[in-house]
Amino acid sequence: MLQIKHTLFLVFGITSFIIFYIGLLNYFTSDDHDMASLILVFTIIVSGGSLIGTIFVSKSITSPIEKLAQNMTEFSETNKIDSNEKIITNIKEIHELNTNFQNMTKTVHDTIKKEKQYVEKLKDIDRRKDEFSSMVSHELKTPIVPILGYAKMLKKQDVLGRLNPMQEDAVNEIYTSSLKLQKLIGDILTAQKLGLGKIAINKEKLDTGILLEDVFKTFDPIVKEKKVQLIKVNSDKSFVYSDKDRIIQVFSNLIKNALDFVDEGSGKIEFGAKENNEHIEFFVKDNGIGISEENQKEIFKKFYQIDTSNRRKRDGSGLGLAICKGIIEKLDGKIWVESKFGHGSTFYFSIPKKYIKIES
Repeated sequence: MLQIKHTLFLVFGITSFIIFYIGLLNYFTSDDHDMASLILVFTIIVSGGSLIGTIFVSKSITSPIEKLAQNMTEFSETNKIDSNEKIITNIKEIHELNTNFQNMTKTVHDTIKKEKQYVEKLKDIDRRKDEFSSMVSHELKTPIVPILGYAKMLKKQDVLGRLNPMQEDAVNEIYTSSLKLQKLIGDILTAQKLGLGKIAINKEKLDTGILLEDVFKTFDPIVKEKKVQLIKVNSDKSFVYSDKDRIIQVFSNLIKNALDFVDEGSGKIEFGAKENNEHIEFFVKDNGIGISEENQKEIFKKFYQIDTSNRRKRDGSGLGLAICKGIIEKLDGKIWVESKFGHGSTFYFSIPKKYIKIES
């Protein structure tokens, strides 16, 4: 695109040349030499004046416009103007345009400053909220311990005496509900610690084969009780430098989550690991109902429930997958899901190997 000054020089330059050419042509072809000389001098004056006028216009109009355009471009890209050079012009329209632009930049600067202050305040409020929730959740754990303890004692008929069937059902309900409440409080505490960056990570060199075997031994009795098949996929021997307890916690949430969505009797859950360049990729696969594409975008958010109806079949706080995501990110890894509604789901999470370096 042509600049204004180039356009002016092009138009006025061609015009000056044409005027001068006409005068010069008239000088060589006219019979009246004196008149031709006078016309030639006049055309030279006009041509020179046109060029001088072009230069003046360029300095008084185009230069301020170009500077203003440069400032606008710089401001649109960086929200600030590094150059302190003032735009000086006697053209009313350009002066007003520059004044309005300066007022606009000041308004934008003030708005950005206020926005940053609001963001900091919101962060502080959010941090205080997390600290309060963490404190409350921690205090709620205290009464749960004796409730569970006494419920266990009541379930043992030879400790506090025998119960009739109705009393036994009530104690079982108290015990089951207390366990759910304990898990909910634990999930909230873990989520709050992740949000505050206070969760403890203890890394060590782990054999993935032994790790998967521990997961299988822990959950095989649970899935058998629900008549679901648990399959440990054999993988190559590999090592990862990470936190064993946290990885098992992620597997626990993913397997328990899969148990809620597979059918009793025909349900199947597979899990395993494979080495992938600088990472170990773990997975939990099920043949459940699957997850729609819309829900896949939301499931790792806190308190998100796929089924929010009052008649939903599964319990839960909606924190399990959010906790998995927080833990894996804390371990410098990433987690994702691949699923098609009606055809099961596969959750993957990868963790860097980061072998222990042995110095001689």
